[in-house]
Parts: sequence; C-alpha cells; structure tokens
Amino acid sequence: MSIRKKQESIASMVYSDLKEKGLAREEDKEICMQDIRYHLQYLDEAVKNSSPALFNDYVLWADILLSNLGLPEECLKGSLQSIRNAILALDPESAEPVSEYIEESLKILEMEHLSESCITEQPLKELAEKYLELVLSTEAGKARELILSSLDSGVKVHDIYRYVFEPVQHEIGRLWQINHISVAHEHYCTSVTQMIMSELYPYIYRASERKDLKLLATCVNNELHEIGIRMVSDFFEMNGWDSIYLGSNTPPNDITGMVSETEPEVLAISATMTFNIGHVKEIIDKVRELDPEPAVMVGGYPFNIDTSLWKKVGADMHAVNASGAVKVAEEFLEVG
Repeated sequence: MSIRKKQESIASMVYSDLKEKGLAREEDKEICMQDIRYHLQYLDEAVKNSSPALFNDYVLWADILLSNLGLPEECLKGSLQSIRNAILALDPESAEPVSEYIEESLKILEMEHLSESCITEQPLKELAEKYLELVLSTEAGKARELILSSLDSGVKVHDIYRYVFEPVQHEIGRLWQINHISVAHEHYCTSVTQMIMSELYPYIYRASERKDLKLLATCVNNELHEIGIRMVSDFFEMNGWDSIYLGSNTPPNDITGMVSETEPEVLAISATMTFNIGHVKEIIDKVRELDPEPAVMVGGYPFNIDTSLWKKVGADMHAVNASGAVKVAEEFLEVG
C-alpha cells in the first residue's frame, strides 16, 4: 500500500478518531490535519527505505516540538495509534510493516529524550556563542564585524565554518524546535550567516592551491534548506577545487543537464527533510545514465540518522558534515 496515495483518506480517519477521543478540536482541524500528513510522509519514506531509525528519530523530534508548543504527550501517541488503526482498516494485508514501525516508535517515546545545545566544547565555542547571541538579537552588523575581526586576528576561514557557522545553524534549528524562537527568527539568522559567507570568498579562494578537480553541489527539488550544501561547496573551494553551487530546489533534469555540461568529478546532493529522500534517488538514477558520470556524494540530516541510507539511494559516498566532505571525496577518488 502506498501511504501517500491514500494520505488524505488516512488523515481524515485519524482526525475523526482523535476528535472522538477528545484529542482534537474542530477549530484546530487544519493544524491537526497538517501534523497528521507530516507523520504519514515520514512514515511512508521510512517504510520505503526499510529504515525504522528514520521514523523513530522523527517521532522523538516531533514529541519535543509538540510538547514545547504545549500539547500533551497523548496527542502524538494517539495520532500514531490512530494512524496504525486507519491503515490496518484500509489495507490490512500490506499494513504489517507500518504497524511494526509505529509500535517501535511508541516504545521509543517512553525513553528519555532531551534537547541539548548543539554548541559543545570545541576550539571556538565562545566565538560561536557570541555569534549566536548577536544574530538572535538581530544585530547583523555586529555579527559581521565579529567574524571579520576574528579572521583578521588569525582565525582560519575553515574554522569559522566548522566551529561557528555549522554548530550555530544546528542550534538555531534546535531553538525553533523547542519554541524559543520563531520561524522568522530562524530565517533571519540563516540569512545573516549567508550574507556574511558571501563576504568571505576572498579568504576562501586564497585558502589553498588550486586543484584540477570540480564539484557540482545542489539540493534536490522540493528542498529549501540550502545553507548546508553551500558550506560544502565552500569547503571544496577552500581545498582547491572548483565548485559549482546550484542552490535549493533544483529540478532533476536541470541538475543532470549541468552535470553533462560541466563534467564534475563529484556531484554532491543534499536533502535535509526525510520526505525528500525519494528525490535524491531519482536524481542519482538519472545521473547513472550519463557518460561520463560523476561520483555521487549525498549528505543531510536523514543520512546521518540512517548510516546505510546513502547506499540505499545508490550514492557512492556520504559525508556526515560539510567540514568532512572534502576528505571523503578525495579518499574516494584517491587524490590528495
């Protein structure tokens, strides 16, 4: 059974069941229905990729998010139970894996799961904390001065990316999840970091000797979280590669067209949202039809949750983070 094809039928059944149990209100119907659709999308992608870890991680993430919005824990548990019952009612013969995934996620919910700061002990922790404070205070000018003065005082540009930009972006996402900042704050902080990154290219281009190697970096279609893959592109530039950065939400045919036109050694594809994994596989399948075809690297949050997912989508390699991507690529290509 395709969960997505029957998504609206399942969502309607789940909402009706939750309303009967007193876990949903008519005035909140649209919000509740949207939450149910998200549950179904993540469940569908996890089942398709034989990856309970993807759904378990999503359920824990959703529990922290919803509890910080003031919703009782019974709402998420009730939704999962109602989803299982609805799918069993619609297609009992093919619903066994779905039931197993939901049962496991309900058990995982009983375990302690806390949200901890993403800015941990590391060489530039104080700088990262100060930068976070400034962007959250909408002081873009001071945030910019902080980064530029750090570079002038001898901090390396790759360390700014690795120890400031990367953990701060993760922390901003966490702060949104626990309802400490709004979507507007998250977007503002990201735009400030992107603005500052655009000023650092003089430092990036002189960071190392140039190599006769080329990277094409892109997000999949339907993926709007682009700052991670932009950092990947910049790290390759810092290490002497020529990088071609396509940005977010790039159509598959346009990606393969650019691959044919530019013939990169490596194509780096990013997906942050689990429900975009299918788009990653679609692009890789198209790339495999090209001659010559590049080596394909994938990255993004779901690939870190399921460490075998990169193989399932047909990639050649996986980078856990932007700062480690170059090493992975060069080891794969056996260049130094």
